[in-house]
Amino acid sequence: MQEALNQFGRDAEQIIGRESPFVKSLTSQKAPASIYHYTNDAGLKGILESGTLWLSDISSLNDPSELNHGFEIAIGELKRMVADGPHESREFASGLEFVDKRKIIHESADFFICSFSLCGDDLGQWRAYADNGRGFALEFDAGALEREFTRDEDHAVSFPLTYCDAELAGLDRQIIEKMLHLAQLPSCKDDLSIAFMAYATTAAIYFKHMAYKNELEYRFLETYSVGATPCVNQRVRRNSLNRYREFDWLSVVSGSLKKIIVGPADRKKAFQFASECLRLYPKSGNVPITCSPIPYRAV
Repeated sequence: MQEALNQFGRDAEQIIGRESPFVKSLTSQKAPASIYHYTNDAGLKGILESGTLWLSDISSLNDPSELNHGFEIAIGELKRMVADGPHESREFASGLEFVDKRKIIHESADFFICSFSLCGDDLGQWRAYADNGRGFALEFDAGALEREFTRDEDHAVSFPLTYCDAELAGLDRQIIEKMLHLAQLPSCKDDLSIAFMAYATTAAIYFKHMAYKNELEYRFLETYSVGATPCVNQRVRRNSLNRYREFDWLSVVSGSLKKIIVGPADRKKAFQFASECLRLYPKSGNVPITCSPIPYRAV
């Protein structure tokens, strides 16, 4: 039984692992000229003061619905593929709808993400990720930042997101085909649930719903096996403790911060705040500050 589960893992790695054709097609792309990180005033101060960017545990992303969307696609494909199969397989698929997905993720692997965008002046992102337009977008030299981040090739990758549910469903079907013969065996139900959700999570990380396509998201991702993740910190957010890791961009690639863009909602006040932060934390360099030209007043 254990060998059958191990074989499923090897097969799934060929579909969605680091060296799979799909993942390589994303991670081997040439880095864009610039990537942008949207944040609020506290985020700007923290990034300039500490010289670090935070990679958040995947279960505490700003929009957890994106992971749930990926799970729904995977479980929907599984239920469809076992609809005419043995009772045990149908029961296995139905049971996945009610499992604690965060718990299963944490039992399978550690995933940490820092999100950027290829667009530095997008109203939707000003609203969602930069204090309703009162915040900032930090422009980084993508190539320089990416090279340093991905030096640990065993754990770190960077890539643009894909906005296509049909493509995600196709990957999920390939994964499911490799485990269908195991889904009808009650003796491996728990281990198979963890393994399947781990690969469904891995697939979902590379995708987002078409409704978010305007964000042109570019992700930095670290992945570790359970218990092997170094230097995990915790922060308080919405009455919970959320795990994160730090990427020390200022030490390893100083000068990669190219510009600070002030959001459109309160330009004068935000410009003064950014100027004061650069004065207090000059290690970031003589970074120019510009303002978004979007006509927008926050409510």
